[in-house]
Amino acid sequence: MLVSSTPKDLRSLAGWQSCAATIGNFDGVHLGHRELLRRTVDCARHEGMPAVVVTFDPHPAAVFTEYPPRLLCSREQCLELLEELGVDAVLLMPFTRELAEQSAESFCRRVLQDELGVKELFVGYDFRLGCDQAGAARMRDFGTYSLTQVEAVMAGDAPVSSTRIRKALAEGRLDEANALLGRPFSVRGEVVHGAGRGGPLLGVPTANLDLADAQAMPAPAAYATSARLLDGPEEERFWRMAVTSFCKNPTFDGTHLTLETHILDFQGDIYGRQLEVRFMGELRKEKRFNGLDALIAQLKADMDQRRGMPL
Repeated sequence: MLVSSTPKDLRSLAGWQSCAATIGNFDGVHLGHRELLRRTVDCARHEGMPAVVVTFDPHPAAVFTEYPPRLLCSREQCLELLEELGVDAVLLMPFTRELAEQSAESFCRRVLQDELGVKELFVGYDFRLGCDQAGAARMRDFGTYSLTQVEAVMAGDAPVSSTRIRKALAEGRLDEANALLGRPFSVRGEVVHGAGRGGPLLGVPTANLDLADAQAMPAPAAYATSARLLDGPEEERFWRMAVTSFCKNPTFDGTHLTLETHILDFQGDIYGRQLEVRFMGELRKEKRFNGLDALIAQLKADMDQRRGMPL
């Protein structure tokens, strides 16, 4: 999959005359995004054109507010998910105040029509573009492409959205968040040294992840997870059963949240390596235990419960 920050370069590298494209933020690549992408890819295959995604980095809200919404996936994860769904190329445009000040018509004619050669354009039900916040009805007049507005994907009585997924995660409704994503929620980070209690004190070695500040997280709890290494030998990069604690370690009077993952039936030094943790289900709420013996017994029960669940 080709990725470029410049539309002319992207089109030149691929050598296409025209393309089918969609445009948006795609934070999480959730069920609503997947329907939009499916329509775009299906059209591209039918017409014999590449399927192109136009998106932005950072999230536009990060440019206009001091506290933007936390992200459901990293840019790297987003690109991998887009490729899995059949996207051929991504225009990853730096989002700046200068770009935000452009009108929708200017962007559509210059970037989409002239530089990318968009023939078929797909946008979401609530998409708005440019400083004038033009929607699909107006965007149809801003280029020679054909524009299709894709209806919302509903879950219950409300559309699937990144905002709804972040809220479900924060409120401890992991099953709902996973259902809206269409996949298990996951995070990635570097394995770093923690307090050193897991292996020496508890007999349960854990991988502590250094997470990006902008990363969305589930509610504090103990979770059934799966984990995989993202670097190193290819034969090591497969999913393994795991148990993850995302809490303040109240038994040890902790003061800040940490993400600690015990990978079942695994031994090895993975400090400094990249690890992905996939949240499959909640095992129990955060709890303070009356001594080490009670905590160790609970950790063993957590591991036993995890073994009885799907990978």
